[in-house]
Amino acid sequence: MDKASLILGLRDRLAKLWRASLGAALWCAPIAIGLAICFANPPVADNLRNLIFDNYQRLSPRTWTPDLPVRVIDIDDASLEKLGQWPWPRSRLSDLAEKLSGLGAAAIVFDVLFAERDRLTPENMLTQLPDIPERDAFRDALVAKGLIKTDSLAEALGTMPSALAFVLTFEGEPRDIPVKTGFATLGDDPILFLTRFHSAILPLPRLTEKTAGLGAINWLPDRDLIVRKAPLLFAADNAGGTPVMVPSLDTEALRVAQGADTIIVKSSNASGAQAYGASTGIISVKIGNALIDTESDGMVRVRFAGTQAGRRIPAWRVLDGLAEPDDIRDKIMLIGSSAAAQTDIRSTPLEAAVPGVDIHAEVIEHIASGAHLARPDYAPGLEAILLVLGGIVTSLLARFANPIAAALLTVYVIMGFAGASFLAFQRADLLFDPLLPAATSLASYTTMTVSVYRRSERQRRFVRQAFARYLAPALVERLAEDPSRLRLGGEARDVTVLFSDIRDFTARAEALTAQEVVQFLNMLHTPLTEIVLNENGTLDKYIGDGLMAFWNAPTDVPRHAEHACRAALAMREAVALIDAKVAAETIEAGRSHQPIDIGIGISSGEVFVGNIGSQHRFDYSIVGDTVNIAARLEAATKVLGVPIIVSEQTVQAAPDFLFVCLGHIDLKGKSRALRVFALHGSAKTDTADFQRFLAVHEAVLSAVDRKDIKIHEIIAAAQAHPESTPYAKFYAGLLRGLA
Repeated sequence: MDKASLILGLRDRLAKLWRASLGAALWCAPIAIGLAICFANPPVADNLRNLIFDNYQRLSPRTWTPDLPVRVIDIDDASLEKLGQWPWPRSRLSDLAEKLSGLGAAAIVFDVLFAERDRLTPENMLTQLPDIPERDAFRDALVAKGLIKTDSLAEALGTMPSALAFVLTFEGEPRDIPVKTGFATLGDDPILFLTRFHSAILPLPRLTEKTAGLGAINWLPDRDLIVRKAPLLFAADNAGGTPVMVPSLDTEALRVAQGADTIIVKSSNASGAQAYGASTGIISVKIGNALIDTESDGMVRVRFAGTQAGRRIPAWRVLDGLAEPDDIRDKIMLIGSSAAAQTDIRSTPLEAAVPGVDIHAEVIEHIASGAHLARPDYAPGLEAILLVLGGIVTSLLARFANPIAAALLTVYVIMGFAGASFLAFQRADLLFDPLLPAATSLASYTTMTVSVYRRSERQRRFVRQAFARYLAPALVERLAEDPSRLRLGGEARDVTVLFSDIRDFTARAEALTAQEVVQFLNMLHTPLTEIVLNENGTLDKYIGDGLMAFWNAPTDVPRHAEHACRAALAMREAVALIDAKVAAETIEAGRSHQPIDIGIGISSGEVFVGNIGSQHRFDYSIVGDTVNIAARLEAATKVLGVPIIVSEQTVQAAPDFLFVCLGHIDLKGKSRALRVFALHGSAKTDTADFQRFLAVHEAVLSAVDRKDIKIHEIIAAAQAHPESTPYAKFYAGLLRGLA
């Protein structure tokens, strides 16, 4: 192998490697990007995922039933209109709490921050007077008459299962928080995983001392300020700067209602918690009989039911004694406000504006109903596996499947991810992201589709460029639709082959310059090629002054033998017109004219057709015995004196044409003589005279086969026969050859 061949081979292998590497990179790119997003979890992905989960809740909100153990004592607009503007005197709130306690409430929880003294009660209004003896005497008189209830709310809180709210802040000096519950921890220190605050705004000390529960009312909304999760625990710095664990108001409401005194927090590396030594977060929180699975930061993802009229009891109805006892007995009473003027308004996945007290109720209902809406720790891993599988499947579909089927199956794959995710939410309260697997599948399908399309377009462009001059435009387009047929190698096909050659071209070329030879060949080849293409033929090549064409490859051409015969007759007519034109020009120029004529050989049969050559260069062509026979038949036209000779197989395949048997002739390279025919014309030109000529002609052939010694007399009689004379004159050369 020479150096040039080695260089070409190396260059070809490098090009293939580059194309394969580029294709693999394009195929893997969507999957790689999907995996990166899955594990990096950028904010935009988290936001989109939350929007999907929000829509799940809108499609299938948690079912609310009257037996849920939570009610909201609503200080609504109607209550403010009846009883006066907010804030109400604490004595009125004390009355409200006492009425609820008297009706058997399991816990009375104030979603109100009592951080300041009540300036609206007579007791506190007296403090605004000068500090003189008369002021104390007046106060004592009011107390004696029962007009002032000293610390009425504090006293009421001390007689009932109650809980008050406080607020954690990131600013201010650390202070001791009087936590009312005990904590038992299992595994890693949960404070490590909780949101940590620096200070707190607490209720007044006398209220804090009396209440049974004290919980934080902070929300930790997502980036879009929508409350999707509720914290059960927080971390806060005490006066010494050491963080301590504090409960949320919801946690305290559940604890007080059950009469529990300890909250159990289970974290990673606890008994039965498989963290394999890694600190992964909080696992669950146990409050009385309620075991609550949490996310790693101690938060609960809430499945919302939305605003429910049956959940709310207007405060004025309780104070007027109109509330239904069954709505209060053994239930947690959350006292808060939905009044339009209040600022405690939040957004949830179901509603854009919800009073904060309603969200507290939703959290407690979620826990009490046994809902465990969660995004499990293994969700990213499972989603990563699904997006890889989805990307591979849709890529293979785009590469190998029918385009319509691939598109439909890709839609089914995407719908499958969405359906499975929604089903997991609805049936198991589990949140799996369908977006990344679906988006990766779609991106993989699109990438592969574009790649296949570009590859197909390159192949079609190659086909059009390679065959535009050799095939009819319609055949080029049909071949471009399936370029896969143009590969190195080929197939066996039944075709019809045509060879044509210009008579006495060598002698003519000697009298012409090189430029005139080219002009002469172009003058002949142009119309002859057009005839081949118009008959749906394939121009194989020009062989000096001749051409080779075939039919029924690379695309199917029904009745291809008839197309070849029709082309041969048209080629003869075209040459006759060209000869007449050239003769007129030659005579006008005062030169002698040499007649222009062509011989044509046609054969039908099986050949091997395809791209023949090497990986570096190949031509679309045919090889086989049928090709050789057609070439030999074209050469035989000079000997037999007829312009078009066809094989017996072509005659059998073209019944709509007239043929004249030429007998058996020996062809070079063939071990036995072949029966051949002259193409006379279309069946439309058939006449009674021609049929009588055929009868006489058959008699001559029969005499030749019998080796009749009177063959010359028989041929002479045939030529003299009046009805066969026009045809006998045409076939005179043949008859002389037979003699």
